[in-house]
Amino acid sequence: MSEATTLNIILVDDNDIDIVVNTKLLRLANLTENIVSFSNGPDVVTYINENGEHLGNYLNVLLLDIQMPNVDGFEALEMLNGMDGDLKSKFRIFMLSSSIDRSDIEKAEKNPDIIKVLEKPLDVYLLKRLVYA
Repeated sequence: MSEATTLNIILVDDNDIDIVVNTKLLRLANLTENIVSFSNGPDVVTYINENGEHLGNYLNVLLLDIQMPNVDGFEALEMLNGMDGDLKSKFRIFMLSSSIDRSDIEKAEKNPDIIKVLEKPLDVYLLKRLVYA
């Protein structure tokens, strides 16, 4: 993917402080001005389903927190599995974790839809390298 492609970042985290910090880091790194955030998985699934046609015009980076109440990152990912193939190809999915639970990290690393597990706070320069690799 070339850096000329318009980037859209979707951040999903139940911790408001993490959303504020990671949004600020993404803006400071000048990755994109297109950043939306959600505090839970069902809301992001609704957003993607309702805006699929519009989102297809972007390279979408989905940053999913692993551990969230009610619907965790893995369950949110399952909810998105029915996404149209053309739209799904426009997504780069990363899991975010502050967890030291090795089993969560291993589960995420084994999932073919997930590019990488990234630690919080987000290393935006690593993210940029991975997105445009």
